[in-house]
Amino acid sequence: MGRRRSTIVQEEDTELNMTPMLDVVFILLIFFIVTSVFVKTPGIDPFKPEAETTKAWAPSILIAINSANEIWIDKSPYDLSEIRPVILSMRDENPKAEAIINADKDSEVGIVMSVQEMMQDLGITTRVGTK
Repeated sequence: MGRRRSTIVQEEDTELNMTPMLDVVFILLIFFIVTSVFVKTPGIDPFKPEAETTKAWAPSILIAINSANEIWIDKSPYDLSEIRPVILSMRDENPKAEAIINADKDSEVGIVMSVQEMMQDLGITTRVGTK
């Protein structure tokens, strides 16, 4: 019978070097801290009015007032004294007409208010918006 040789294998203790991985982690951490954007809050929560979105709004009369105080209806400029017959004819075509007045932020408030008062005198529901 043969003799068996007994071999003793010595296990080597292997260690992983964690230093390069820690360097990468710290570099990523610094990168994300430097590039992050912090949200600034105003400090109060103001009351916000609720919008009226339940009713669909489809105005049939569109009036625009630019910064030179020109009143535009159907792609034509008019003076304040000339728009009453134009609006009357549009109202006669559609008695349930609704209107919107789009005014430039640099237009005069007096012109916008005059147009809105004229619309109210004619019984036309009007909303005013600004650009």
